[in-house]
Amino acid sequence: MEGKAAINDRLNLTLAYSYWDAEIREDGTGGNVGNRPSRVPRHLASAWLDYTIPGDGWRGDLTIGGGVRYIGQTYGDDANTVSLASYTLVDAAVSYKVTEDVTLAVNATNLFDHKYLATSYYGTEFYGDRRKVVGTLKYSW
Repeated sequence: MEGKAAINDRLNLTLAYSYWDAEIREDGTGGNVGNRPSRVPRHLASAWLDYTIPGDGWRGDLTIGGGVRYIGQTYGDDANTVSLASYTLVDAAVSYKVTEDVTLAVNATNLFDHKYLATSYYGTEFYGDRRKVVGTLKYSW
């Protein structure tokens, strides 16, 4: 589920939560029946808050935002023998409306460069993305 609220004309909040009670009901050998499918977290949650400083004629809107993402514990295999811990990541963004048609933005994911295991596949564990900062220039017509 997701909820959005305009706290005032400049401040916006988005909250989201997912719960998945997934279970393997049948498989070829029956050995994994009742287990949770691999790479499927039971809980996912996120929160995002952004604040817009409105432009005043010669300068455009400036929006600053930040949020957190929670990914719950998962298993790396259908036998549920390889457990991957839950993790929480922090993201941030800044955008500036240069003109009515042009927006400049910088987005950062995993802002604090948290080291985490994102997935596992047949005994090999894979780390999630490190801090990533991406700049974009968007033109709309």
